Amino acid sequence: MPAMPESTEPDIYPALLHFSVIAEASRDISAGLAAALAGRGAGAPPQPGPASRSGRYATFRLSAQCATRGEHASLLAALKNIPGVKMVV
Repeated sequence: MPAMPESTEPDIYPALLHFSVIAEASRDISAGLAAALAGRGAGAPPQPGPASRSGRYATFRLSAQCATRGEHASLLAALKNIPGVKMVV
């Protein structure tokens, strides 16, 4: 039987990754974003993006350096667990 390749996925790390965080506009998530990005080589503070048409949701754009897939997964989990966050893209 031929040996299976370990992974066919390209190794992209370390990488500067870009995210959009969509949250309830009524919640202040700035402290949660700062905590999630702490020590991750963020190039700039999170930037506000467009709000939803109804004004119920706010968007923030951010970038962070991740050295491994594990760091990437950890950052995604930290962002998703901020109270008021509805989606991370």
